[in-house]
Amino acid sequence: MTNSSQGAFFLPVVVISLLESHDRRSYVGEQLSKFGVPFRFYDATRLETYPPQYDAVTRMKNHGNHMNLSEVGCYGSHYQTWQQLVDSEDEAWCILEDDVELSDRFAPVLMQVAALTQPYGFIRLYDYGGEGSWQIGRLPDGSVLKDHRKQPFGMQGYVIHREAAKTLLAYAERILYPIDDVLNRNWEHRIPMASISPDVLKHRNDLMGTTIGREKAKRNLRQKLIREFYMGRDSLNRRIYAWRRREKKTASDTAI
Repeated sequence: MTNSSQGAFFLPVVVISLLESHDRRSYVGEQLSKFGVPFRFYDATRLETYPPQYDAVTRMKNHGNHMNLSEVGCYGSHYQTWQQLVDSEDEAWCILEDDVELSDRFAPVLMQVAALTQPYGFIRLYDYGGEGSWQIGRLPDGSVLKDHRKQPFGMQGYVIHREAAKTLLAYAERILYPIDDVLNRNWEHRIPMASISPDVLKHRNDLMGTTIGREKAKRNLRQKLIREFYMGRDSLNRRIYAWRRREKKTASDTAI
């Protein structure tokens, strides 16, 4: 834990930000300072070439398009931050991207998350895009912890624990999907995941723009069919794993 000037304990906060993104850094830094939350920046850099970890052959074979360099760079920034967590003596970190708007609940919720004893490996601080949710816990302020059949979008803000980071470092060593897609493949990595509702932050790409710049892929018929096969298989695996988690939660509640 890190002690703020106000005497409250917070999880260490790391903000992933490009070195040259001065406006973004000021935007998020002013918010965190206002709340009295200590933080540091992870200095991300733009890639000029694909790293050897990027599996171009499998990516094109299964999906019919390549990740762009910005997506791969974003992947690397989160991955390297997880490595720093594992190398530290801390049990968990809060990781933010630099284009988020924090609610007034951010600091209190962060303290409550730090005090959780349940084995959540990864907790998103927002609930945007999640589908088929059910309650798995509650914070003292009434905020709900939820699991999902389909996990929320993005990597804008989350708390990750050391053991989850270790698992992800091994699981995500090869770059094949965008980093948020990697996280959401929980039927493979089996990390306990949750999201917080109401949201603790908002993604403000409407104000700050985007540094990813995804473009719509142009696929031939064969590539479209192969991609549909893999997407269908993933959807089935996602639903089966979600059903098992929900059944386990129901059985646990009934036993209590």
